[in-house]
Order: sequence, then structure tokens, then C-alpha cells
Amino acid sequence: MLKKWKRISLTARLIGILIIVALLGVIGYQLYDFYVERIGFTATKAIEHYFNSLATGDYAEVYRMTDKENLTDIYGRRITEGEFYDQLKNLTGEHKLPFGAVECTKLFQGRGSRYYLVTLHSTVGGTPGQSRLLVEVRREAKTWVVTYPFAIML
Repeated sequence: MLKKWKRISLTARLIGILIIVALLGVIGYQLYDFYVERIGFTATKAIEHYFNSLATGDYAEVYRMTDKENLTDIYGRRITEGEFYDQLKNLTGEHKLPFGAVECTKLFQGRGSRYYLVTLHSTVGGTPGQSRLLVEVRREAKTWVVTYPFAIML
């Protein structure tokens, strides 16, 4: 009978230790996720920087922050840096874009990418307005790159 209670006691201790280790793992992951999302050059800050660079006409920075692997036309041909700049100039009309604010709302993450609903606030002709779009970002070589959308219009 004593051996049975010792075995039950040992099993209960092991289960308790496993539960504590699992809880510490969950807490550690939550702290890591908080750190990644709030401190340093986060995905949200990268998206804001991307659109502010577009707004100010810093096309070199927009190109640097764009995923090059998926930067192709509808036929799968790679887009050159010059073609990318031309497309950005066509998109903006070579004017500075008056974004009053860039709001990012994280929707979900999966397969190494994060998806955000981005709201661009602007005032055109004295009338305030906003545009919403889905943005996909991915961590690449210790920096964030925008993988969708691209400013390619053929």
C-alpha cells in the first residue's frame, strides 16, 4: 500500500512539474510575442515606414523594403529596380502623398508572414478621407519586407 502511494505521489509530482514547465513556456512565448510586436523595429513600424517613404517619394527605401523574390510581372518575369521606380512614379503621379496617419491593425499570422489591415488617412482638396488595404509582411535577414501589395500595374 505504501509503495502504491509513493508511486501515485511521484506521478502527481511529475505531472505538476510538466504543467509548470508548460505554463512557463506559454508565458515565455507571450513575452516574446509582446517584445517582437512592441519593441524595436516591429512589423507595424516597418509598414508605417514603408508608406511614409512612399508618401515622401523615397522610392529607393520602398524598393529596399519590398520582397524581391516575388517582385514579378503577371508573366513571372522579374521586375527591375528601374521598372519598379517607374511604376511608383505612375502610382503617385510623382507627387508627394499627404498621409496624415498610417494605422496598422494586425489581423493574423501564418507561414512566416503577418497580415495587417492598413488604413491610410489623408486630406485631399480639404476633404479628409481614408483608404484601407491588406498588407503582408515577412521577416527577412533581421528586417521586415513587404510581400504584398506591390505597386506593379501593367
